[in-house]
Amino acid sequence: MRTARGNLWRLAINKVLVITTNGSLNKRGECVMGRGIAREAKERFPELPRVLGDRIKQQGNRCFMLGKWGDYVLVSFPVKHRWYEKADPELIRKSASELVEIAGTCGFEEVYMPRPGCGNGRLSWEGEVRPLLRGVLDDRFVVCTWD
Repeated sequence: MRTARGNLWRLAINKVLVITTNGSLNKRGECVMGRGIAREAKERFPELPRVLGDRIKQQGNRCFMLGKWGDYVLVSFPVKHRWYEKADPELIRKSASELVEIAGTCGFEEVYMPRPGCGNGRLSWEGEVRPLLRGVLDDRFVVCTWD
């Protein structure tokens, strides 16, 4: 796993971008995407909450290869079961394993992602998240920190 500083949307242009998500659906069946990178993705791609909500209804709260959206290939990465909860380290570990599997199946050589579960998820990068990802994510994965 590598790290980078900067705007994730700029760093990942024409590359794979991971969107951290949760398993909550609103009354319309759309994934709740109200904060952080999920909110930014929803603002850029208004159909994304419906597409992701359909996937969650069909297959549960897991990582999904969402395909090409604008200048990005998007992959969802659940960090919470419900939008209002604190991020779940075990769900992050599971999502990281699923992400590695997706990257292998799709032949991704470089995948950009935020620090999963940090920020609105209220977990510590150094104390909680980085140690659990260290053994799962290889150097194809670039975890980005905002300037």
